[in-house]
Amino acid sequence: MATPRAAIRYAKSLFSLAEEQGSIDAMEQDVRTLHATIEAAEDLELMLQSPVIKADAKEKILVKIFEGHISDLSLGFVKLLVRKGRESILPAIMLESQGLIRSKRNIRVAEVKTAVPMDDELRSRVAAALTKLHDGEVELQETVEPSLLGGFQLLMDNQMIDASIKRELELLRRHITDHDYEPEF
Repeated sequence: MATPRAAIRYAKSLFSLAEEQGSIDAMEQDVRTLHATIEAAEDLELMLQSPVIKADAKEKILVKIFEGHISDLSLGFVKLLVRKGRESILPAIMLESQGLIRSKRNIRVAEVKTAVPMDDELRSRVAAALTKLHDGEVELQETVEPSLLGGFQLLMDNQMIDASIKRELELLRRHITDHDYEPEF
C-alpha cells in the first residue's frame, strides 16, 4: 500500500523539528517505541482508525499509554496529530520517519528471504558482503519463506537477486515448455 502524502509531510516535519533541537537519537527511539506498540496492539491500531471514538478520548488514551515512555517532543507531536484528525496515519508516519533517519545516517535496508532461518555465521557473511556493496551500514531484515525450497532472495535499493531453487525450477520449466521437443519414436 502506498504511503499517504500527508504521512510523508508529517514525518519530514517531525524529523526537521528533532534535527533543530538536536534530539534525533531520542526521536528515533520514540519512533521505534510508537511503531512497535501500535503494531503489537491491534486494538490500539483499530482505535486510531475509528471515526466513532472522539479525538479527546483518543488523546487521553495515547497520553496514558506513552507518557513517560517517549519524549515530550514526540508526545506533543502525537497530540497534534489527534487534534488535526491525522491519528489514523500515525503508523505510516512512523515508518517514514524511520526511513528519514536511515537516510540521514547512510543506512540501507536489505530484505533477505530464505527457506530456513539463517545461522549467525551466514548472517554475518551476508552483512559483510552487503556492506562492501553499499559503503555504509546495512540493516538486515530476515524473512523465512519455505516456498523458496532453498537458496535466497535479496532485495536492496529496489534491486533483487533471486538465487532460490524455486526460481531455478521455474526457469527450467519455461525452458522445457518453450522449446519444441519431439522425442524419437
